Amino acid sequence: MKHAFGAAVCLAAFALPGHAAPADHYPEKPVRIVVPFAAGGGGDFIARAFAEKLSATLKQPVIIDNRGGGNTVTGTEAVAKAEPDGYTLLIVSPSFATNPTLLPKLPYRTPDDFAPIGLVITYAMGLAARANLPANDIPQLLELAARQPGKLTIATSGEGSASHMATELFKAATHANILDVPYRGAGPAMLDVASGHVDLAFTGLSQIKPHLDSKRAKLLATSGLRRLQSAPDVKTIAEQGVKDFEAVVWWGMFAPAGTPKPIIDKINGALRTSLADPEVAKRFDVIDGEVRVSSPEEFGRFVREEITRWSKLLKPSKAATASP
Repeated sequence: MKHAFGAAVCLAAFALPGHAAPADHYPEKPVRIVVPFAAGGGGDFIARAFAEKLSATLKQPVIIDNRGGGNTVTGTEAVAKAEPDGYTLLIVSPSFATNPTLLPKLPYRTPDDFAPIGLVITYAMGLAARANLPANDIPQLLELAARQPGKLTIATSGEGSASHMATELFKAATHANILDVPYRGAGPAMLDVASGHVDLAFTGLSQIKPHLDSKRAKLLATSGLRRLQSAPDVKTIAEQGVKDFEAVVWWGMFAPAGTPKPIIDKINGALRTSLADPEVAKRFDVIDGEVRVSSPEEFGRFVREEITRWSKLLKPSKAATASP
């Protein structure tokens, strides 16, 4: 019913002579951005990096609502069931696209229960290794993996995480027999790489850099198609022979399905203005982030492609026999 009601409101706004369009007076109250992660994590950082400027652009308070839990399902479900009026928004990451495969019994339809607003930012990861690993680049790593099948280990930040996806993509592209070791987050994973308990890890440069500075880890490659500004001398995985390899962390924004298109477009425009601010760009420099605000239509296509892409590499989680 929510979808039909949203459509009816939208049609009525344009059908009645002299009636204001849905976006004319939007917003008239605070806008809430649900972050389906705990406070202090990556999603929280991304949302808060531009929330103040978004508030100034929309001329209303923007409230960050952290709702972690259930592999992002808790917060995502809250937005799926919210009123489609533009006052409840959702920040999403790759887990939004992997959960439909990992957790087939989701309490919402992905992406049909959501209206895309736009891609916000992307950033590449680094492939870090323990300092004494006898490999300094991708060809040497693949040679080592071939000599010792199943012996090399790679830490991930949990099932469905960006580091897990990068690992699966790397193994599929190279046929390397490397053992996954799941952790609860990138911090603990990199600590064990630096301590020599695990051989490798895909994660953001902000997590890797302290261990590079202490010479307890080294950087074998980066996962984007272009080299990172913070590591210009480090070649990408694609440059090192794995053709067209790209695995990036992305963040985008959705509203509940049925949100009127004029409101979606107004939020998209406000995002573009906010993310173009030099202060916001400076905050994203910490993670080598590239602001890439897309149109709602482009973002919708992108997410559907991501869902298809990862469904070919993933299997339902062992815990997926019960509803999350």
